[in-house]
This record gives sequence, C-alpha cells and structure tokens, in this order.
Amino acid sequence: MKQRIKTVETIKKVTHAMRLISMSSHTRLLDKRKHLAQYKKTFEELWSSVHYALPQEAPALLTEEPKDLCILIGSQKGLCGTFNSSLYKFFEHNVPKVPKSMHIIAIGNFAAEYFKRHHVTPIASYTTFSVQHFIMVAHAVTDLIMKDPTKYRTVTAYSNMEKTFFVQLPKKTVVYPFSSPHLESAPQTSYLFEQSPELLHDTISRLLVSVSLQSLFFESLLSEQAARFISMDTSTRNADNLITSMKLGYNKVRQATITRELSELSATLT
Repeated sequence: MKQRIKTVETIKKVTHAMRLISMSSHTRLLDKRKHLAQYKKTFEELWSSVHYALPQEAPALLTEEPKDLCILIGSQKGLCGTFNSSLYKFFEHNVPKVPKSMHIIAIGNFAAEYFKRHHVTPIASYTTFSVQHFIMVAHAVTDLIMKDPTKYRTVTAYSNMEKTFFVQLPKKTVVYPFSSPHLESAPQTSYLFEQSPELLHDTISRLLVSVSLQSLFFESLLSEQAARFISMDTSTRNADNLITSMKLGYNKVRQATITRELSELSATLT
C-alpha cells in the first residue's frame, strides 16, 4: 500500500506540473489573441475596400473537376480530455464518408493518426504543430492551396474554438470562398494601384487565406491548452482524493495490525 501511495503521489506531481504549464501557456497565448484578431479584421476590411477594383476570376478550362479541400485541426499532444474525440465526432457528423473528390489535410499528430486509423490518405500531414510552428504551417498550407487557385472549389476547416475557458466546442469554418462580415461592410475606397490588378489580386488572396488559417490554428492551440488544464486539474484532484482514501485505508490496516500484535503479546504474557 505504501508503494501504491508513492506511485499516486508521483502521478499527482506530474499532473500538477502539467496543469501549471498549460495555464502559463494559455495566458501567454491570450495576450497575443487580440493582436491577431485585429490584424485579421483590418486585412478583411482592406480586401473589402479594394476587391471591387480587382479582376473577377474568369472560368478556366479545367482538365478535371474542381475538388473540395478539408482541413482537420487536431492537437499535437494528448492528455487534453475530449478535445480530439469531440472534434472527430463533429467531423464525422458533417462528413460521414470522405468522398474521392475531397482532398484532406491533417494538422497535428492526432489528426494524422485519426485518418490513418480510418484508412484515409491526406494530401499533406503536419504533425509538428505548436505555438512556435503554427505560422509556418499556415504558410505551407496556403502555398498548397494557392498553387493552383482553380483546383479547389471550397476550402473548409474543422477545428476547436474556446467558447469559455471551461468549454471548448468544435466548429466548421469556410476558408474559401471568402466570407466574413468585414468583407461586406467596409465602404469602397478609390486607390491608385502601382501593381497590376491581377498581381494584387493574387497577393491579397494569398494573404487573406494565410491570415484566416493562422487565426484558426491559434484558436485551436488556445483551446488545446485550456482543455489540457481542465483535464490535468481533474486528474490532480482525483489523485489527491485517491491518496487521502488510500492513506486512510493504510492507517486502518496499520492500527488493526498493531492492535492484533498487542493482543497476541498480552495473551502470551498472561
């Protein structure tokens, strides 16, 4: 029983440390959240102000039908409760069966493992997904999407969002074609373009896709840290309750053993 108590105490130390790390990471990310949101909002307003002057995409002569692209954003590490399982259920509800015309991109190690278990081969998997790498991953996915703009009819992302610190919900976001309140509300403004409209259109489209993906990846990482904190906090509390219960049982057994030995010694002496 002593060994079991020591084992649970060691586990409690680990879960407590992970709880503190998750809270620290979440706090640091939260400080950057408003800056990224403001950057995205400003860029969408810029697009709304100039898109009327940009050339409309003409139908291209395609050798094949445009495809749909789906991006599943999971976590890089585990121990975050139902963060991934609820996302999988939400994805399966919206996409019961992945059609052959749909391309898949897996973000995070757990998303890649999910498709591997279901025998689905993504066109790209990014298993190194963290706070230090999410911008590079967003640029890589943007390059893949914009390599041939006529290849994909829609780009849809499935990820988690933080409704409150204690509640994370899966959501579906249409990355392309562009749709946002800021894209429709901003007034049209006259600009003098130094670059050609075609080049400007491609540049702004690429940046708008990139900032949208960065925002989704950031929200997923923020939700992951909150989910991990809740999971580790629950585990720490359970370990503490288990240690209290085991120590109580140990003390009862110890006291019963001492009482028995005293009774045997007293009977021997008499």
